[in-house]
Amino acid sequence: MPPEIYDKEGNRRDMAWLHSKFGNVQFLDAGAGRKFKLVRLDETEGPATLKVRVIDEQGLAKSSQPVANSWPDNSLPDLRNQGLKTLWKDRAVNQSTDGAGFTGFGLGTGSYIRDLAQGGPHTVWVLSPSLPSDGMSGIGMLGGTNHIGPLFLTFQISDEGGDPGTGGDPGGGGPNPTYEALMEKLDAIHADLRLLIESLGTPES
Repeated sequence: MPPEIYDKEGNRRDMAWLHSKFGNVQFLDAGAGRKFKLVRLDETEGPATLKVRVIDEQGLAKSSQPVANSWPDNSLPDLRNQGLKTLWKDRAVNQSTDGAGFTGFGLGTGSYIRDLAQGGPHTVWVLSPSLPSDGMSGIGMLGGTNHIGPLFLTFQISDEGGDPGTGGDPGGGGPNPTYEALMEKLDAIHADLRLLIESLGTPES
């Protein structure tokens, strides 16, 4: 089942809206059973950061959980032969979630959606040797905007046949102040990281 989708104002949307605005964005379903289910996808605006949140069955933060971010680049680390349950792409970088269950990837000029028919370059999913993971492909930012894109994904450990919750506001839809504060903290961390990368002269993705 596709995730709940929210625009940057917190309004509930659907896959048709997602495709009309961002092109060929595809939900990658890991199938039935216990897995890292993609429960929520949020449109964001502001810092060029792809954010991921991972929570457990009770909605608590899942720390130290590796998350994969792939884009077309043969120099990315090879994930094959590592015993992973899900491998939507053979190559990807990965980062682990922090104590609040968050991680984020800084985006660069190569992360824009150049053609709606193709969608964006990024594919994201959770890495695990024990549980499969849903994913999302075609993720990117719209050109001519303040980095608008479907750039905040929430994964929750759950059984496809169960009720994993919304992954967001317990009262329904829309932003949650606690999550907003955590996102602001993550934005600040990655802003500092981007400055460090620039000072080292490391090319962005």
